[in-house]
Amino acid sequence: MNGFLNIAGLWHLEPAFAARMEAMARPRLLAGKEPIAPGLLSEHPARAIQATLKTAGLQVMAGTISYYEYVAKQYTVDGVCVIPIIGTLTRYGLCSWGYEDLAGLLAAADKMADIKAILLRIDSGGGAVDGLRALADAIRSTKKPVDVWTNFCASAAYFIASQARYIWVEDSPLPIMGSIGTLLVYTDQSKALEKAGLKVEIFRATESRDKATMNGIEPLTDEVRAEVQATLDSCQRQFVGYVQRGRAGLLKSDEWRTAKMYGTEKTLSIGLADFKGSLQQAIKKAATA
Repeated sequence: MNGFLNIAGLWHLEPAFAARMEAMARPRLLAGKEPIAPGLLSEHPARAIQATLKTAGLQVMAGTISYYEYVAKQYTVDGVCVIPIIGTLTRYGLCSWGYEDLAGLLAAADKMADIKAILLRIDSGGGAVDGLRALADAIRSTKKPVDVWTNFCASAAYFIASQARYIWVEDSPLPIMGSIGTLLVYTDQSKALEKAGLKVEIFRATESRDKATMNGIEPLTDEVRAEVQATLDSCQRQFVGYVQRGRAGLLKSDEWRTAKMYGTEKTLSIGLADFKGSLQQAIKKAATA
C-alpha cells in the first residue's frame, strides 16, 4: 500500500456507516492504493487553517498551543467556541480533526478569556477506539461548559457526546443517534483466494505462534474467537460505563444498550439527549453559561 494511513484496530461504528466505509476503502486497498482517496483528505480543516496562516504571513506550527489558540479563535462566535467533529473519527484524523487535535482545541479554548463556553458540532457515525477515551476524559475535565449539537451522532461519536453538559439534537424523522456498541469486521478471504487459483501459506518464527492469527487466510481457532469476543465485551463495558457516567440521572431506560439507532423524539424520551433545536439555538443557550 502506498499510503501511511492505518485503518486497522477496533472501532465503534454505526453498522450502515461501517458498510459505506468498507465499500469505499476495500476496492482501493485491493488495488494497492490508500484506503481513503487523497481528495477527501484535502478537505481536512487543517489545510484551510494553514492556507489562512500563510496568507496572513503567520508562522505557527501545527499541534502547538499557539496553533490551537488560533484555531479556537476562528471557531468562536458570541463567546462560544464551536468545534466541528465531522466524519470518521480516528486518533489523528482523516477528513477532519482527530482525537488528539480535538483535545488540544478543548484545552486551548478552556484557557482563553474571551471564550465562555464550548459547543461540539457533531456529524459522525463513529470511529476508532484508539484515543477515544482520552478525548472523552478531556471533555469531562474541561472547566468551561461543554455542550453538543448534532444532526447525526452514532457509536464513538456518542461516546464523546455523552460527556458533555447538554446534548442538542436536530429535529429529524431519521435515526440520528445511538448505535452504542462495539464491533469488529472480519473477512474470510480463503474461498476468494482459492477461486482465484491462489494458495497462500503463512510461515512464522518458532516462538511467534500467536502472531497475526486473524489474517483472513487461516481458519479462526476457538481460542482466537474467544479472545476477540472478550476484547469486544471489555470495550463495550467501558462504553456503557462512560455513557452511564456522563448521563447519570438523565437516562430513562437501558434499551440503548442493544446499540439501536433512534430518531429525535425517542432519543429525547429515553434520555440520550436533552434538547431539540437548531445549531443557532444551541449556541445561544451555551452563550448564557
